[in-house]
Amino acid sequence: MQHHGLIIRSRTKPLFRIKLLFVVLHAIFMLSTGTSLARIAQQDTVLAGYVLELDSGEPLQYVEVKNLKTGVRAESSKDGKFTIAVNKNERLQFEYPGYRTDTLVVIEFDVKRVYMTPDGSAIQIDEVQIHAMTDSRLATEIKRAKEEGQFTEVSQHRGGVRISPSRWFGKDARQARQRYELLLAEQERRKIDARFTREAIMAITPLTGNELELYMTKYRPTVEFLSTADESDLRLYIMDTYTQFKELTPEQRAEIKAPKRDENP
Repeated sequence: MQHHGLIIRSRTKPLFRIKLLFVVLHAIFMLSTGTSLARIAQQDTVLAGYVLELDSGEPLQYVEVKNLKTGVRAESSKDGKFTIAVNKNERLQFEYPGYRTDTLVVIEFDVKRVYMTPDGSAIQIDEVQIHAMTDSRLATEIKRAKEEGQFTEVSQHRGGVRISPSRWFGKDARQARQRYELLLAEQERRKIDARFTREAIMAITPLTGNELELYMTKYRPTVEFLSTADESDLRLYIMDTYTQFKELTPEQRAEIKAPKRDENP
């Protein structure tokens, strides 16, 4: 406005604009912050835990862990550990052939220990499953397969025991005997691996790396030998066979097919 030849400009409008701008910026900040917090709240939390066999307490490998809401899947490792994305109050399903399928409602995010129990049924065996079995489960399956593969039966009419061709040649019996052989071989493998170890060999010989793998493949002892051999017998066996290994020609060593082994048996 004009007064005595002077022009006085009102400061109301600039102040209003500044306040309005502040309000808008504050609203944008709150909105963006709220959206970020909402996104964080919606994000899955990673849950860690272990899957163990109830009777023995041994870890179970290759157990499938599934989030029933999202469909996300995970698998337990050699020590039974698993990690999976899950929100509070969602359900996880634990499944492995030969064991009862179990579920867990996630309430807390501390480390979980899930115990699985055998379902009492024989399972289809493949290489992955047989290596994943605990020792107690392996012993149970060996006993079951042996019983299912029996080819004799007791006759109530003639007395005594007689051959049962129908059971011997039946499909179930054949599969049971095949399963029995696989399971028994795995049990024997574990008995050998428990004593014929890299550490035991490296304590006596300078073998390492590929040379060690070739030696262990070539001179792997039998379970029959280890069943009666004490530590001094095994030490002498390693020394004698190492002497033989050193005398092998490059061509003879090339013929040895060393299997792939786990780095942390």
